[in-house]
Amino acid sequence: MATIACATVNDLFQRETNRFSVDVHERYSVDGPWGRLVRVGKFPQGMGTTLTEVTIERVLSGSFENSWTNVGTNAALPASGTQGVGCVPAPTALNFGQTQRTWQLQTTSYETPCICLDDLKTAFQIESQIAKTVQQLTQLTKTVLDNRRRSEYLRQVTKYVSGSNTQYTGTTAPSATAGDTNLNYANSGGVIPQPAYQLSQDQLDELRVQLIRDGAGHNALGKENGTPVLGLITSPETSRQLLRNNPDLRQDIRYATPSELIAPLGVERSFQGYYHMIDLEVPRYTYTGGAYVQQYPFVQSSTTNGYQWTPNSAYNTAPYEAAFIFHPDVYEEAVQQVGPNIPGAAFDDYPYYYSGQFFWLNIRDAVNNPLGKIGRWLAVFNNGTRPIAPYLGAVIIHKRCASDYAQIGCSAYSS
Repeated sequence: MATIACATVNDLFQRETNRFSVDVHERYSVDGPWGRLVRVGKFPQGMGTTLTEVTIERVLSGSFENSWTNVGTNAALPASGTQGVGCVPAPTALNFGQTQRTWQLQTTSYETPCICLDDLKTAFQIESQIAKTVQQLTQLTKTVLDNRRRSEYLRQVTKYVSGSNTQYTGTTAPSATAGDTNLNYANSGGVIPQPAYQLSQDQLDELRVQLIRDGAGHNALGKENGTPVLGLITSPETSRQLLRNNPDLRQDIRYATPSELIAPLGVERSFQGYYHMIDLEVPRYTYTGGAYVQQYPFVQSSTTNGYQWTPNSAYNTAPYEAAFIFHPDVYEEAVQQVGPNIPGAAFDDYPYYYSGQFFWLNIRDAVNNPLGKIGRWLAVFNNGTRPIAPYLGAVIIHKRCASDYAQIGCSAYSS
């Protein structure tokens, strides 16, 4: 019989020693735009764990069409050479092709320590403590998926550094290589160079035109006077810097018609062909030992009972940051499906087993949990990144000038 493996049963919740106040408080996390932006679908059943997407590439003649021949008569053939056999000009062969992109199902899971019912009976306002803990776990699901979606978007698309039009590609398939495979193993093992400049509107303008030329105008996030508007996912500091550094363009903040995808995010205006969508936990990096090191926005430390996560100063001062040019057709998050229903072999299977939703797990066994009083929360994430059109998006790694404040003295106000 299966057992619930708990090294120790943890007394996780506060009990009354000195008097507590009446309320139980909680710390809050922020929601980013990724949960609404990334397309979510289903991973097909009965087709293994690794699939290949096929893209039919565009067909072009490769000609400027400035060397057409004059039409003659067949009676003049073959001397004039102006017309082919059978009233058809001599044709130029066309080439066509398909690109294959392989992807696979991936998984991870998180669990809480075990807790015992008897311990809960003596804890202070346990219903409130449990309710707020469950809220924190629900927020954790969103945070895990947001981090996954940022990482997968960055992995899929072409990378640039600010101030350069050199293209860098990361790993084309999920890799078990330790570290940041997206930046430190780009273009067959090379490391993306350190950028020396902040993000500029000029570079964004140039990339926007290039992406629209390559098809990003199809299914764009919005339209402005019939022109596609792309998405820019960036930090509030970088968004402010772009506006502040372009005083002659500030009047170009216009009301546009966003798609239903981003309207609930409160985005209703565009700037120079982009919707600025704020991500308060956008990836930031330091550069150590010849490699990028991504900084987590929070750092863990001990607190009164257990652990806490507080803002990470290294994230706040990190000198490099990623800015995402977002297109909804870059990839789809394909989640494992429930089932199938097999006659004569029933299984318990639910959608939340794969979506990262925390659920309560209490497994009885004769030794460790005979009365069913010990349990824990468990969350399982199971999805694959289905590449659709990675060439429609881009990421720019750019310099940040943290704590670069304009110093204004107070002498003008002294008496």
